[in-house]
Amino acid sequence: MIIIRLIGGLGNQMFQYAYAKALQLKGYDVKIDISAFDTYKLHGGYQLDKYNIDLETTMTVENNQFYKNSIIFKLLKKLRLNNSKIIEEKSLLFDENLLRIEDDTYMQGYFQSEKYFLDIREIILKQFTMISNITSYTKEVEKSILNSQNSCSIHIRRGDFTNSVNKNLHGTCSIEYYETAIQLMNNKEENINYFIFSDDIDWVKDNLKVNNAVYIDNKEKRVPHEDMYLMSLCKNNIIANSSFSWWGAWLNQNEDKSVIAPARWFANKKMYKQSKDIICKNWIKIWIIYQQSQSLCLYIMQKNILMKPYKVF
Repeated sequence: MIIIRLIGGLGNQMFQYAYAKALQLKGYDVKIDISAFDTYKLHGGYQLDKYNIDLETTMTVENNQFYKNSIIFKLLKKLRLNNSKIIEEKSLLFDENLLRIEDDTYMQGYFQSEKYFLDIREIILKQFTMISNITSYTKEVEKSILNSQNSCSIHIRRGDFTNSVNKNLHGTCSIEYYETAIQLMNNKEENINYFIFSDDIDWVKDNLKVNNAVYIDNKEKRVPHEDMYLMSLCKNNIIANSSFSWWGAWLNQNEDKSVIAPARWFANKKMYKQSKDIICKNWIKIWIIYQQSQSLCLYIMQKNILMKPYKVF
């Protein structure tokens, strides 16, 4: 049996589940371990129960092969006293060897690359179909998107990305990034209605001016899986350096979609070097390169062909 540990927000859980599903379809007996959510309460806790998934969940495993208590788990790992192998993802780079692992293994990682599950895309799309009813506000936005001649989602991730720790690790996409992405999208498409999602929508309204914009703003707290669903309905997507909006774009089934993403996924240099497999090859990547008081914006088209400078601020 293979156990995949789930941790993090909805986007991270989806990456981990998609990797686990890929292993199952290769013939492994796979379960997903959700025991971490007993203590991990950030980002809404465990959220995949909103979807049409079919992998079995577990809190502990028979015969004491794996342990729910993290202190015991770490001690056994250090002393190598347990009977099962514990494998941690070494980096965020795609590792084909992680699709060929030995049985009785406990896997820990984020597996943030479609290369792990692209060949089972249709299955993943069906697995990540919502099984719960959506709110009345989400139904209103859904109708607006579907009635729009040309729609594009914009996701602005702030929240925990702006604190001192995550600011140095993840960083936030700049206003210049979004302005350039919008200009590029406007040059590619006509009569676009932009649907804007953010965990700090008031900040977005004050700082990013967008024509034909619908701000996803409700008196009630937004529901993550519903916002992701709405993003996926849009014809095109402008995403943040966030696994949440990554999935909103990946679940978009428009065959002619344009997805614009920040080329720099992490502010941290070490993490950035590991991030080249995160952004899908056919997505457009925008670079923001600062030169003294000016910032020069370059964009890289699909298949990583570097194009001429697109805009100088």
